[in-house]
Amino acid sequence: MSFAGEAGYDASHYVRLLAEERTRLAVRNTAIIGTSATAFSVLFGGGFAFLVAYANLKRRRLAEVLILLPFIIPSYIITLSWTGLLSGNGAINTWLTSAGLPAVNLYSMGGIIFVHGMCATPIVYMIVKAMLRRIPVDLEWASMAAGYTRRQTMLRINLALAAPAVASGAMLSFLATIDNFSIPAFLGISSGIPVLSTYIYEKAIGFGPSSFSDAAVLSVLLSLLAIGGTLLEGFFVKRSPGLESVGEDASTRIELTPKVRAAVEWSLLGGLFAFNIVPLLFMALSAMQKRYGLGYAADNLTVENFRALLTNAGVLRAVRNSLLLASVTCAVCIVVGTAAAYLKVRRKSGAVKVLEKSASLAYAIPGIVLALSMIFHWVEPIPGVRPRIYGTIGILAVAYVTRYLVLQIKGSVNAMLTVEPALEEAARAGGSGAFAVWLKILVPLLAKPVLASAFLVFIPAMTELTLSSILSAAGTKTIGLTVFNFQQAGDYSLAAAMSAVVVLIVLGGYGAALAYKKLFERQKEKKNETTEAGARIPLVRPDAGAR
Repeated sequence: MSFAGEAGYDASHYVRLLAEERTRLAVRNTAIIGTSATAFSVLFGGGFAFLVAYANLKRRRLAEVLILLPFIIPSYIITLSWTGLLSGNGAINTWLTSAGLPAVNLYSMGGIIFVHGMCATPIVYMIVKAMLRRIPVDLEWASMAAGYTRRQTMLRINLALAAPAVASGAMLSFLATIDNFSIPAFLGISSGIPVLSTYIYEKAIGFGPSSFSDAAVLSVLLSLLAIGGTLLEGFFVKRSPGLESVGEDASTRIELTPKVRAAVEWSLLGGLFAFNIVPLLFMALSAMQKRYGLGYAADNLTVENFRALLTNAGVLRAVRNSLLLASVTCAVCIVVGTAAAYLKVRRKSGAVKVLEKSASLAYAIPGIVLALSMIFHWVEPIPGVRPRIYGTIGILAVAYVTRYLVLQIKGSVNAMLTVEPALEEAARAGGSGAFAVWLKILVPLLAKPVLASAFLVFIPAMTELTLSSILSAAGTKTIGLTVFNFQQAGDYSLAAAMSAVVVLIVLGGYGAALAYKKLFERQKEKKNETTEAGARIPLVRPDAGAR
């Protein structure tokens, strides 16, 4: 499509677009925002990972929850919460200007980089923390026994071994940043700061004979950046020290004195609360404002915005659409992902490897590019066949399944690895067919871990924005697109109210997933304890022969 011209296939669209100043500006902004946000996320994500993994902090679990919050909550809600907190007539900017300091403008390159960095920090944190805890403590003891100090040991052993994980996390952070549509859409469109993702959106929804061809050209440019980042990430993964099979050691490796520990811990928790909780609280208050931006006095607070949402037919339709799409996506991914996991683990199927790599590619490429490719493909997937799903909720379902299938495949593979093949062989030896083996053996054993991993599909699918922004039509709008439309139309109180509801749903969903996972782990531990206790009971009493 990007090479299709009036006289056949040529590179005229590339030549014309690359000659435009706005295209070069979008590419430059994408590179600057991507690298700057990556540096931000590596600095803070790596620092948080080091503290939580090694220091003798008492409230590690709470700190981790606060660190991961920007990863759990959709980025467009994080953006909306910060725009409310740092609005021109908000409390912080009012205080800054009264003190003679410049106001903070979030609708700028710096603001976009800041929010991107916050949302990408948990990615680096999770990868680096896991690697730091896998580094054997024996290596540290050997280093200090050889005469190195604790600081030298951390630099020569721990940080050296964790360097590939830091680099891998940095590349994933970069990919997440250039893929993100909502942050530059909320902050950059109105302030005239184009990036490739929003520029593709502008071209795709624009009118004109070359709008889709231009969008295709920009998608190729963005895909090249993403593919390059993916290859680099794979390179760093291959250079990792091979500790993936080593279990995580959560023991304390850096003993801080009580005073230092308290200072570090409360500074960490206070900072995380200020940056990750306070904006959400202000957003919840903004959702109850009668007139947005006129303060939080009692006479300006109301629940009418929430009542308006509950009585708005368009909002209710968007909620139904999102719940339907998330449920269908989840169901299809569970069936296909679990079947693929079985064929991969039990049969070593080559076809499943191709499917998994294809699904990984669909997840790795930017969502705006995937949405555009869906339009090009499903207009006429086979010559002469026009399924007419473009403009319907069907194309959204196909796009969601394509996007999130790899998450369920990986979750189902992990679940399948916990099931002993001997159980299936015993059932077959007893005369059970393939259907009976699945029904009586595999489904009961796989149900809980598979459903737990399915939450990682359901919640993102329910709050998705990027695919919906391109593929939704009248009557198929989703929750994310509704928030986006409210914000773009200037209905900030309704956008905040809708976002507050989404936050409650997301946190409730993840809370249910964690509770379900803990319940499954407890039941598994009890079962193992019962099995071990049964193994210790002698089958024949020692004094049986005396009688």
